[in-house]
Amino acid sequence: MVRKLEQLLDNEKPEIVAAAKAKADEMLLELRLKEIRRLVGMTQAQMADALGVKQPTVAGMEKGGQDLRLSSIKRYVESVGGRARLDVELSDGSHHGFLV
Repeated sequence: MVRKLEQLLDNEKPEIVAAAKAKADEMLLELRLKEIRRLVGMTQAQMADALGVKQPTVAGMEKGGQDLRLSSIKRYVESVGGRARLDVELSDGSHHGFLV
């Protein structure tokens, strides 16, 4: 019998589901930073030059387990000509976005 993900999550402890979601969100951020850099055709060294840092710093930003500041993410995005937006989802399900 095939079960949907929602059914599996419903049967799991809430703290395990919350921890898994937090880890997934962290991994997605790392993947997206790397994806942004690749979309604009930049190497880590080129990104480092644009940010005014060394290449290992960029590698660290794109590496798992980093707790990046919002200001660092903003600088990263702006260095490739983008604009960062923050989307806040409230407990009622509404979304509120703004530039950072």
